[in-house]
Amino acid sequence: MDQPTAAPFRSGYVAILGKPNAGKSTLMNAIVGEKIAIVSDKPQTTRDRIAGIFTTTEFQIVFLDTPGIIVPQDRLNESLMARAAEALEGIDVLYHLADATDREPPNERLLELLRRAKPRARFLVINKIDRARGDREPIPPGIDPTRYDEVFFVSALKRQGLDKLIERTTALLQPGPMYYDPEQLSDRDERFLAAEIVREKVFRHTGAEIPYAVYTEVAAFEERPGKDFISVAIYVERDSQKGIIIGDGGRTLKTIGSEARRGIEKLTGRPAYLELRVKLRKNWRKKENELANFGFKPPPKKGRKKS
Repeated sequence: MDQPTAAPFRSGYVAILGKPNAGKSTLMNAIVGEKIAIVSDKPQTTRDRIAGIFTTTEFQIVFLDTPGIIVPQDRLNESLMARAAEALEGIDVLYHLADATDREPPNERLLELLRRAKPRARFLVINKIDRARGDREPIPPGIDPTRYDEVFFVSALKRQGLDKLIERTTALLQPGPMYYDPEQLSDRDERFLAAEIVREKVFRHTGAEIPYAVYTEVAAFEERPGKDFISVAIYVERDSQKGIIIGDGGRTLKTIGSEARRGIEKLTGRPAYLELRVKLRKNWRKKENELANFGFKPPPKKGRKKS
């Protein structure tokens, strides 16, 4: 008697696209089961395209978290929007993630990216349904659900509705290779994630414009017997911002460091000594060379001729 043929392994890429604060990073973290992307209640927390990897014995889905889509007003945000656009290339499924409580229609840049994307399937994913009022399933204004292959109502924070979302996503995957080791949860290394954890704590403990003027970079990451040594530079644009991050008597910086160290130790599973240094890079968000030094490459300015 012939043995049944085993189903082929399937794999694919899913991009998560939406406005700031729609919950993209929270959704990816919830699906992967670990905190890969930093989160905060402030918009534009995510700056880099970060992959979260969900692997079983039957399939592997690579989720691409993207910066919140806005109409950019400066060169940094132009770079972030370019990164979001790049994440849409070669994807299998697109999640348009929308906030159930949002009362504003999608902005023109988001609509443009949705039009340009060519996935095999488009899912409209309405997040934060636990916060929506009324009995009707909420769809924010300006969104036509008939333009999508399927519509899902979820709460990423409470993990509601995620099983059905993954089930339908998996059904669309084609036979393919395992792109990443099955134990790997992200395409980013510990060094990158450590810098992101520090930036997350800056977001949490400073207000107004300060978090957006900050860039974090690991200067040293050494695995040592007993305790890792990690040094992270926190770059700001103005001297006054240094004082705010350091705080009275260094208290704010100490709090940021203490919370970040615990987050890094949870990430690595190892004890760590974390050193933080606050440094000045004047107006780095407005300077092409500084943006390039930090890995941000804005698209060419309109009207600029190639040499």
